[in-house]
Amino acid sequence: MRKGKIMNKNKNIIKLSSLLLDAIYELKKQRLRQIQDKFRDFGSKCSFAIKDSNLFYTAVEKNWFRSAEKIRTRVSRSLNDFSYYLQRFKEFINIDEPKLPKLSEIFAELLQLDQDLGEYQFDLKYKTISVITEPITLEEINLGSFEIKLYIERISTLYEHAPYKVIALEPNPAGSDSNVTHPHVSSETLCEGDGHVSIRRALEDGRFCDFFTMIVSILQTYNPDSPYISLSDWEGRSCYDCGYTVSGDESYYCEYCDNEFCDQCSTYCQKCDTTMCLGCASQCPLCEEPVCKNCSAKCKECEEIYCKDCLTEEGLCPDCEEQRKEQENEEQEDKSKKSEAAAAVQSDSMGQTIVHA
Repeated sequence: MRKGKIMNKNKNIIKLSSLLLDAIYELKKQRLRQIQDKFRDFGSKCSFAIKDSNLFYTAVEKNWFRSAEKIRTRVSRSLNDFSYYLQRFKEFINIDEPKLPKLSEIFAELLQLDQDLGEYQFDLKYKTISVITEPITLEEINLGSFEIKLYIERISTLYEHAPYKVIALEPNPAGSDSNVTHPHVSSETLCEGDGHVSIRRALEDGRFCDFFTMIVSILQTYNPDSPYISLSDWEGRSCYDCGYTVSGDESYYCEYCDNEFCDQCSTYCQKCDTTMCLGCASQCPLCEEPVCKNCSAKCKECEEIYCKDCLTEEGLCPDCEEQRKEQENEEQEDKSKKSEAAAAVQSDSMGQTIVHA
């Protein structure tokens, strides 16, 4: 029974090895296609040089000296660009091409992977191979285990996109960004850093044990120079206004806009002690204290916002109240003057003598 189980497992490993080998062959083809594209571009530039050469020859033979001078000037300008392109082409074409592995070598890699990193998982239907790490703790922050999942059919896109994902199995993401599950993992994509070339070369060579081992090593190491979010800010929250990350104890919730802010971007109402952001707060022009929307109101005359304590019972600010009193006094004085004038006219009329004709 045990022997049959081992044989069945080996058959699956052979199938997986064959899939991986096909993927590496396709990757090799993609690399050769890149070289083919470079050849095509280089040939195109050479054809332009040949064309200019023929035009220059014709211009000289027919004594078209002005045209010959224009061609010479154009060629002179393009020589620097051509020289730079030629150097880049030489560097690209001279890169040592990885040697294609044999099926037996990939089979041995998978056996080695099983020994070094524990039992791996593979799905022949969806063509994936995965390694699950031990729980990872960095600077006393438990990040949980991660699944490194390699998509076999995506290996051919290695030069454009990473063909694998790093998936948090017990996520403890950064407080300010739930997509960051590890200082060097964002949206299940690993920041490879200096390991980029080595990881890519391991896939090109079919060294899958080295590939997974290098990624596990990166996950177990913290580089404070290039994290998506530093471990010192892991439990923190991002201020909605300035973006500064603060710890949960140092963040302040605004009840009016439902966002969290740092202490520099928040305040509290001096009347009811409600916490709010600076954008939702108003400063009373009279007492110069911050107030919330519930504790403030517009003056009915000038419509400027004041705290309710600084408004009169009629809903006026002191300036508008004073102006209203002055206006009422003026109206009262005018009314008094008119009354006095009317009384004087009536008195004069009563003192006149009627003369008959």
